[in-house]
Amino acid sequence: MQENQDQNPVDHKVDNQVENQQVQDDVAQKIAELEQKATDLNDKLLRTLAELDNVRRRAREDMEKASKYAISGFVGELVLVVENFLMASENAPRSEIEKVPAIKNYADAIVMTEKELLKILEKNQVKRIYPLNQPFDHNFHEAIAQIESDLAEGTVVQVIQSGYTISDRLIRPALVGVAKAKN
Repeated sequence: MQENQDQNPVDHKVDNQVENQQVQDDVAQKIAELEQKATDLNDKLLRTLAELDNVRRRAREDMEKASKYAISGFVGELVLVVENFLMASENAPRSEIEKVPAIKNYADAIVMTEKELLKILEKNQVKRIYPLNQPFDHNFHEAIAQIESDLAEGTVVQVIQSGYTISDRLIRPALVGVAKAKN
């Protein structure tokens, strides 16, 4: 009985070494698992940060577009007023206006108002498209007639209605007559 209770010191040392090795293996396995979790979490964090950066960039671009084109509807209606001012000043009978000072002052006021409107539009990146004698461009012009002409085929020979853009976006196309070869 005494022998069972007393263990051989060598056996006890071997058992401790086996236990220590098993603890070391368990610790190494736990460390490997934690390192894998840390790698996975780091990857998820980097992906989340990248996605957040993309969301911020898209939101900034959307806000820039919204502010850039927010006045499109307003400008679409305002250009009708501008065109009426342009038509009034182009069709004014100059010889008659010069005869009466009061009418001349009135005509000058119309021209000044027209110029101010055009300045305000330009300040807000609104550009008038008046393509007379330019090649037809389907991105900015709408052909509503073909007119026999000596000019090269496809050249704008008549502008019925000016077009307008805001920045690079078309608000309204220019309505034009395009040259065609004479028969």
